[in-house]
Amino acid sequence: MVPALLVIAWAWLRLEQPIAPLWRPIVLLVLALGAPVPQRRRLRLLVAVVATLLAARIVFGVDLLPWHAANGFSTVGTRFGNGFSDFYSTHLPFDPRLHAAMGELVLAALFGFSLVAALLAAERKPIAAAAAVLVGAGWPGTLLGPSHGIAMGAAILAAALVVLAGLGSRRVPALALPATALVAAGAVAVGSATAARHGLVHWQSWSLAGAATGSVRVGFVWDVQYRGLSWPAHPTVVLEVKSDQRPTYLRAAVLDDFVGDRWAIGLPRASDFLEPPAARRPGNQTRELVTVEALADRHLVGGSIPIRFAAGGAPLTVAAGGISSRDQNLPRGFRYTVWSYDPQATAVELRRSPPDYPPALARDDFFAVGRGVTMPPFGTPDRAGSVHGLLTVNPDLYQYRPLALLAEQLAGRARTPYDAVARLENWFVASGRFRYSNHPAVIAPPLVSFVTHTRAGYCQYFAGAMTLMLRYLGIPSRVAVGFAGAAYSASRHAWLVTDTDAHAWVEVWFKGYGWVPFDPTPPAPGSARVPTLPGSITPVGGGKPATPTFPDSPGSRGASAIAGKLRRQNGLGGRHAHGGSRAPASTGGGGRSRALPVLLLLLAFAAAGGGIVVTKAGIRLRRRVGRDPRRVAAACREELEAFLLDQRIDVSRSATLRELGELVQATLGVGSAAFVDAATAARFAPDPEAAAGAATARRELRALLGDARHSLTRGERLRGLFSLRSLARPAVAVDASASLERGMA
Repeated sequence: MVPALLVIAWAWLRLEQPIAPLWRPIVLLVLALGAPVPQRRRLRLLVAVVATLLAARIVFGVDLLPWHAANGFSTVGTRFGNGFSDFYSTHLPFDPRLHAAMGELVLAALFGFSLVAALLAAERKPIAAAAAVLVGAGWPGTLLGPSHGIAMGAAILAAALVVLAGLGSRRVPALALPATALVAAGAVAVGSATAARHGLVHWQSWSLAGAATGSVRVGFVWDVQYRGLSWPAHPTVVLEVKSDQRPTYLRAAVLDDFVGDRWAIGLPRASDFLEPPAARRPGNQTRELVTVEALADRHLVGGSIPIRFAAGGAPLTVAAGGISSRDQNLPRGFRYTVWSYDPQATAVELRRSPPDYPPALARDDFFAVGRGVTMPPFGTPDRAGSVHGLLTVNPDLYQYRPLALLAEQLAGRARTPYDAVARLENWFVASGRFRYSNHPAVIAPPLVSFVTHTRAGYCQYFAGAMTLMLRYLGIPSRVAVGFAGAAYSASRHAWLVTDTDAHAWVEVWFKGYGWVPFDPTPPAPGSARVPTLPGSITPVGGGKPATPTFPDSPGSRGASAIAGKLRRQNGLGGRHAHGGSRAPASTGGGGRSRALPVLLLLLAFAAAGGGIVVTKAGIRLRRRVGRDPRRVAAACREELEAFLLDQRIDVSRSATLRELGELVQATLGVGSAAFVDAATAARFAPDPEAAAGAATARRELRALLGDARHSLTRGERLRGLFSLRSLARPAVAVDASASLERGMA
């Protein structure tokens, strides 16, 4: 069986490019080959179960032992659904470093088909084992298209024939030629499907999974717009984050440029990663393992200030140290690790940070307010007069004059940059003049009308307005976008981030601390959190409790005032909730039901069982065709023998008809004398009596089998209905010269 299993492994691993490390496929093949080693069937099945548990650990990293089975099977079902769906939206061969769920599905299929083929071979079922090899290697062979298709078909044919030859007996069975022809036809079909330009099967057009991944987009946060937000009634889990600390922020991108009337993602610049040396020390970083559940976006997220990313060798586009993305959307099941930095600064420490800004910030336009105009840095002598002069000589900025004057009025006399930032944040959050609204009135220019007239909006309004006002004050700042807040799932031991957690906030640069997050957005309606005054900077609690708690400690430390706000926020309340409680953290992600692959698997089993029943019924009908008494007697004997074989009662090929009747009496407790006498008469009596005996034999056989079934339990009847033992044992031709003592073979 080793060559056949190698062909199965080769067929599945061809779907990957580059091929993942081979140690896992090798270990899985060894497990599949080791399962059939024991001679006793029960011990063999026990070893197969143990091998399956080990394989699940290797492939999915889960424990399927009884006391962990619920969570384990849930995880396997989720990964299986993700991988199955990704096959409908990903070109083959795929990169296993990016499509982790697809790679797991390939390994699971490799092990599953190898184990089935090996177990069938151990049961000495050559036809079934060859069919398992044909399906196990032929299925992936039809997916890849014109890539060594002829070689693949030839390898499958050779492997199947080796199985047939190696497991068959010296006597050529009656089904050997049809089975060989079927295997050859299947191998030719596989070769044709893989060698054809467009493929013979073209399986992706079947749309078994709806050809959709169910991922959701949050691009409206990245690409700022002011037309309003419409959130789904039921949140979708888009990310799973495993971390020792609650992810207060998960930053995906930064909006550095103010273009037209809105903030936009600009070209990468060195100042995007202008962090202190402490940020590069591993001891100051928090490790987060992120799994993409249903996020249709190309940005990798990490919180609070991402420092570096690792995706297992997957190709990434790293614009700067803390900003990373891919050239296409992140696939479901894609996992990566991010190390993030929390500035850990108190209000007192930030207040001591002087407005000593490196030239790179000015060179990278972090004092720019649009239209090519740059404001003087905070602390510049007569800065207010310089700002007034710039607004006067640039008519394009005249409409933003109210925003600049209001910023000067509120925070222009602050002694330190932090005091200015805190006053603006406090004005937006705690003054009572602003309210959260997903559908505010829009008057051009949007940010000016928001601050001076409507005073109602969502996170893009608050973060965009505060950032622009800070730049008019000469404080380097930018808009950060990503996710804020998460709910803890005790069953998954992870933080679950939903699409309603998408958010925009403000990042301000402080000497000695780098980019520090602030959040001017007040609570959404229905949220239980209470906003805090700026400066009450507290950390988010760590650990992984079943019900996470975040203690309030006056002496604790953190990144900004938002930490205190989120700490007091309802753990299940979304950032953009409309009221009421949000769906529990255990709610799964994805727009479509992930039970579809399981349903398809059940349908496949049902189809296989139906095929067995239909095949047996067809064989019985074929036996009943014909009126020759001798053939009728032989057919009745074959049907009784098949019934006994399906009930795992061994029948000797040399048994006479009388011995067969005695076996029925001994094992099933059903009298068979009437059937034996009628069948004997049909076989050996003169023609008139033989015809009557044949009719009687058929009638007595129906009665005999009916009595036998009544003597069996329901489980035994089901086992006999789907058993393959009678199909695997070919019939022997009737010898017309056979004597009564030899019976009818």
